[in-house]
Amino acid sequence: MDKGEYENELKQVIGDTKAAYDISEHDTLIFGAYGLLVAGPNSRHHEPLLCAYLQFITIDIFVQNFFARLWILNDDMTVTNEIVGDGEKDPKALTRIRYRICKLARDVIQMEEILSYLLEALEIIEIPPEPPEQAGRSLYERLEISGMRNQLVRRAMDLKKNIGGSHKNLDVLREMSSAVAEAKMFHLNEAVDLNTKRLCTLQGNNERAATSLGILVTIFSFILAFEVMDRITGPGWVVSNSVWFGNFYRSFIGGNAGPIWVIINIVFGIIMWGILYYTDYNITYTSEGITTVRINVNRKIFLDRMEEFLRAKVHTFEDRQYDTINDIVKITYEDKAKADWGNTKPIISLEFDERNQYLLTVTVKYNRRKAKKGMVFNALELREKIMDELENMNVWDEKGEDKSHQDLAADKRAAIQVLLDEDEEEDED
Repeated sequence: MDKGEYENELKQVIGDTKAAYDISEHDTLIFGAYGLLVAGPNSRHHEPLLCAYLQFITIDIFVQNFFARLWILNDDMTVTNEIVGDGEKDPKALTRIRYRICKLARDVIQMEEILSYLLEALEIIEIPPEPPEQAGRSLYERLEISGMRNQLVRRAMDLKKNIGGSHKNLDVLREMSSAVAEAKMFHLNEAVDLNTKRLCTLQGNNERAATSLGILVTIFSFILAFEVMDRITGPGWVVSNSVWFGNFYRSFIGGNAGPIWVIINIVFGIIMWGILYYTDYNITYTSEGITTVRINVNRKIFLDRMEEFLRAKVHTFEDRQYDTINDIVKITYEDKAKADWGNTKPIISLEFDERNQYLLTVTVKYNRRKAKKGMVFNALELREKIMDELENMNVWDEKGEDKSHQDLAADKRAAIQVLLDEDEEEDED
């Protein structure tokens, strides 16, 4: 212990020397940072004691690492609790919470099994009897084998209590996650109920309007036909006095062919109705060729770049919903660049959380029947097209998405370092 050449040689084998004892006149016991050394002519006789001591020391090292892992487990539960508390801010929180709870449950089960194996091992290990010779008794006393087993059993029982506490914390997290899921489901049911009532009202109004419109179109067709015929035959436009129509009028209309002329009026009304019906059918057919693509994005964005992207568009609809946690903004615009979309103008809606800076959904409504044949976009191409536009504007905040994971990893590293420092201080004591 005097920093001489023997100590320097021993450092290469057992690390920094902590203590040295003479267990007999010729045998020496030296404790180091990485192990211990028994030297002397009778050292082979002490090998059973050293093997027993080695068993307890390895279990002690295992218990230290087990406690470190338990500390990390509790830290993971704390982080999960924070995610549950911010569940209404992050749209992906519920998925993350469920994944983390499943992982925590698996870790707790494995640690419970390992702890049961540890307790079983402590019950099986036998404490060797105290040797009869003086050197053996001195080594037995210095190694403190008699009290190591009881100490390890007490520490293992403490770990069992800690595991029980972690199990209860996990149950609390499950209940909290269920509350978050129920809250989201409650808001979703409210929205669905409101939308359903609106749709029912609109459906009834549309049915009544469609029936009335059909009747009006039929009446208008005949009225228009009769008005045209009145202009031809009435006193306001005396076409009957013309040369090209006068003979026909006097011989066919002015004579006794009145019923036939009524039939001609009806036929002309039917023709006019067919023209209007065909025109309405074409308009309806074209308007029904809609391909709708809805993309659930749920990614972190740079709000200033998103606003710059939207300023270049002509907004046709804007809806904002503010509450205590989220500011939901829905903006709809018609893309004027027809050439980029197959010679048609799609209607695009972006829904994002302005306060927490998350892009929630992107909806594209594309009329494929207005596009040129051979240039029509399918659903996959529409998705790639709009996502490429957002990618070109660099709206994604990838560092913000990875921040939570980086913070968690840093907390774990710091926790392990603190625990290792505490273990070193205990060893020194």
